[in-house]
Amino acid sequence: MLEVAAIASLLSGGLCGLLGYYAQRFNIATLSFSVAHAALAGASLALVIKSDVTYSALVFAILFALGMGIISTRISPHERELISMGFFSLFNAIAIFMVYMSTSYVLSTVSISVVLWGSVLAITKSKLILLAGITAIFMLYLFIFKPQIDSILFDRKLAKAEGVDVDLHTIVLLLFIGIAIAFTLRLTGGFLVFTLLYNPVASAMQLVRKAQWQQVLAPTIGMLAALLGLTFSYILDWPVGATIAIISSTILMVAYITRTIINMKLSREARRAQISRGR
Repeated sequence: MLEVAAIASLLSGGLCGLLGYYAQRFNIATLSFSVAHAALAGASLALVIKSDVTYSALVFAILFALGMGIISTRISPHERELISMGFFSLFNAIAIFMVYMSTSYVLSTVSISVVLWGSVLAITKSKLILLAGITAIFMLYLFIFKPQIDSILFDRKLAKAEGVDVDLHTIVLLLFIGIAIAFTLRLTGGFLVFTLLYNPVASAMQLVRKAQWQQVLAPTIGMLAALLGLTFSYILDWPVGATIAIISSTILMVAYITRTIINMKLSREARRAQISRGR
């Protein structure tokens, strides 16, 4: 069981870190945040209707990602942000309401822990195989459409002018994010799943400036945070989702401090060089 959880944490951390990189570059980080909470609302509903948490979260995440992906192509980025945050509040309310409506039996079982803070016991071989399949499909998608995706990352407007279907690739990316979140939710819990999307890429952006290195470093940090979080939660008997969130947040803070120190050092060296030229 622990081996299955370790592999799942590596796959989840790596996939979410890579998806987070593209979400950041596509400028849909807020929208992906709302997709994560759509999955949380679906998982919470599963507690009441007694269905599978993962598949219920998957339905909510995919439907919302598809709907918002289509709507976002027809509205301004500012309107998209407002609508996304409105749905974020709605999905949080639905999640809390569904937990409240759950029976006392459900509240005393492992099901509630899967929804709120994740559980090592919730990772099964069948879910692991599906997660591996999703990862492989996303990597294949990146390989096949690399020229189009690279052009979008370079300049979104220029890519659209060259005939690249930017809106379609945005919707596809959101769908992958929704699917990944639904399967990762079992490990991290619904309230904390977004940390594996945001923290690794934010850390990578602090540590390196080149996009190519960020693309490699973000999933690496995601895998490291997930595996370390799983390890510490097992040793210390802590909730696995919260532990992963703490580890990934710690990495982000260390990365930020490191970047600040480097910038200060470079600034001092620049001032010294300027003074030397003045002499």
